[in-house]
Amino acid sequence: MTHKLLAGAATIALGISAPAMADVTVIGEIDLTKTIDVFETIDVDTDVLLEVDVNLDAEKFAESTAIANQSNYDNEACTNCAEKEDFIRNSASDNEGIVSLNQAGGNLNNQGSLISVAIDADNDDPDVPGNSGFAESLAAADQRNGTPDALAGEGGSYADGGNLVETVNVLFRSADIRNSFNTNAGLVYGNQATGNMANQVNILSLAFALDDNGVAISEADLGQVNANNIVQESSDPENPFGINKIATVNNSLNGNTGIVGVNQSVGNMSNQANIVSIAAVGSDLPTFSN
Repeated sequence: MTHKLLAGAATIALGISAPAMADVTVIGEIDLTKTIDVFETIDVDTDVLLEVDVNLDAEKFAESTAIANQSNYDNEACTNCAEKEDFIRNSASDNEGIVSLNQAGGNLNNQGSLISVAIDADNDDPDVPGNSGFAESLAAADQRNGTPDALAGEGGSYADGGNLVETVNVLFRSADIRNSFNTNAGLVYGNQATGNMANQVNILSLAFALDDNGVAISEADLGQVNANNIVQESSDPENPFGINKIATVNNSLNGNTGIVGVNQSVGNMSNQANIVSIAAVGSDLPTFSN
């Protein structure tokens, strides 16, 4: 009796050993809230200390310095129906040597070209041993429109030197350079200012020491400031949407050999500068006599 029951249990166990199948449906809601805060601080400090000791028994020296200071402060330009156009067309081309051209149809503009050249004498004496030369050039410009508070003196008279432009009923202001400043050889500088209170300057400082060996030092510096200025200008006092300003350079400044610097401005209180400083030592340097 006991054996029969065990056999029956085994038969039942074998009968249910078939594959199991089912359909499963899962319905759920997932809410995800993520907050990412990134705080990044980057500090870059670079300190450069350069000391140069020049041990040179130079027999001749060439030193050139050109420095320009241009300031516009405590000025007021109040114009009405004063459209302005500046044109430089078919000009300042096919020249050799030095060309400098300034044009200003606007108000209270500072323009200039500074050139300083130093060339020492060539020494062809074969009995002078150890020839050596020293050349140093410096070109620097400081341009300021208005005066920042940090430069205020006691009493504030200089610090109150912001500029004011109040212009109404002006439809356009245009500056055009066309077919100009082409195929020149040498030095070409130009400035064009149709707006108000522009500082424009071009500077060259050149020092040549004509010798087989030596030391050349060149430096160029530029400082520009715009501070405490106010511009209020429009073509219609009832709808102050500004003035149509156009500055164009067309088919110009091509095919030149040497140094070319041109500034153009139709806006207000612009600081523009081209500064070149060259110092060289050599026996085959170009000179103005070549």
